[in-house]
Amino acid sequence: MITDAEIRMNMIWKITIQPTCEPVSVEEVKEYARIDGSEEDNLLTSLIESSRIDIENFLGKALINRTVELTFDNWPSRVVLLPMPPLVSITSVETTDEDDTDTTYAATNYYIRTEAIPGELIIKKESTLPTNTERDIGGYKITYIAGYGTNPEQVPAPIRKALKEFVTEIYEKRIPTIYERGQEKILPPNILKLLIPIRNRWKFDG
Repeated sequence: MITDAEIRMNMIWKITIQPTCEPVSVEEVKEYARIDGSEEDNLLTSLIESSRIDIENFLGKALINRTVELTFDNWPSRVVLLPMPPLVSITSVETTDEDDTDTTYAATNYYIRTEAIPGELIIKKESTLPTNTERDIGGYKITYIAGYGTNPEQVPAPIRKALKEFVTEIYEKRIPTIYERGQEKILPPNILKLLIPIRNRWKFDG
């Protein structure tokens, strides 16, 4: 019998379409950090992206909308938990054979709970769970949209403030401000203070 731990361990997710913008702009960071001129714009652009990724990893959440692809070996149950909330929508549910040919599982067989953290895909009671006898490794694929929205203003204000403060701190010190605790990366205390109240308590370690 396959255990829940084994199912979780075989779940792999990746971003297939990246966010089209960042939660804060270079101009917003420059105003926050009191930086004049445009000489450092390229550096600030890079720092915003890398800092946003660190914050997303800490929160266990997607900030700006992106497309996520989740693959796994065995369909776990009626309810599938989807990493990187908030969940916006499901693009497709598919089974994949060993020739990488996809077969779509009809959207009429399931519904979603976007308000749940993490988001949930739920198979309807009268529907049969997806099955795949053609491939035993990575034979199931869920593609979905995750994030707070497509506009920076849709990201919660405390997260946007934390991102501006984090970028400013790295820019001023010119060194990474991530602390290591075992294998876990820890953000600076002033950033943690802003983010801990909204951190995703459910962390996906696939």
